[in-house]
Amino acid sequence: MPIIIFLAASLALSEPSPASDERTQVIAAADRFLAAINSNDSEALRQIAIPEGMNISLRYQSDGSSNLRVKSNAQQVTETKAETRRFTEKYWDPTVLIHNGIAIFWAPYSFDIDGKRSHCGVDQFDFIKVQGEWKLASAMWTVEPDGCPEE
Repeated sequence: MPIIIFLAASLALSEPSPASDERTQVIAAADRFLAAINSNDSEALRQIAIPEGMNISLRYQSDGSSNLRVKSNAQQVTETKAETRRFTEKYWDPTVLIHNGIAIFWAPYSFDIDGKRSHCGVDQFDFIKVQGEWKLASAMWTVEPDGCPEE
């Protein structure tokens, strides 16, 4: 009997679970969103984000104060069309939470403009599954110009 249990356990470990497949899909959606930002591709951004969603950033200042910026996903698409600078946003160690058709992606990140470190912080992206595809519902992030990790 122990051999059968061992074999069943081995089979269960070797096949990806539906949850890990969903996690992979949410991370892929986050990657598509960041690729659109990094390439100033407003059409790709329009395809991944629902227009009714929001973008909220909290920029911290050296004196400890902060500035809140809120705009719609539709505004983000419009601003991306006009952008000429080169962005490079990278994240690491993402946390992904999923329940049915909603998901949260949370990760620390760094952000470079034209090859120079601008800031770092934490990204939080909310996704909703629409017709089988994860779409960006909202994005929130902190903008922390001090204390960024090195490359």
